[in-house]
Amino acid sequence: METSEKFDLIFSEVAEMLSEVAECPVSDVKIDSDLPNELGINSLMGLEILVMIERKYKVKLKEEDLVKMTTPRIMVEMLLPHVQVAVA
Repeated sequence: METSEKFDLIFSEVAEMLSEVAECPVSDVKIDSDLPNELGINSLMGLEILVMIERKYKVKLKEEDLVKMTTPRIMVEMLLPHVQVAVA
C-alpha cells in the first residue's frame, strides 16, 4: 500500500472518530480542520480520541502528543509511522 493510500485510509478512520466525539457529520471534518475552534474538540474530548486511537491502532501515544494534534492532518502524520494497515 502506498503512503498516500495509507494516509487517506487513516484520515477517513480518524475523521470518523472525530465526528463521533464532536457529534458532527463526518463531512464536517476536513483534513485541516482546527479541532478546538472549528469542531469544538476540548481537552477532555481529546483524551477520549487519544484512547480511541490507541485502541484502534494498538499504539501508545503520550499525552504531550495530544497538544500537538490540532488538525486531522497532524494526527495522521503522527500516526503514519506507527500504524500497520492490512491490504484487502
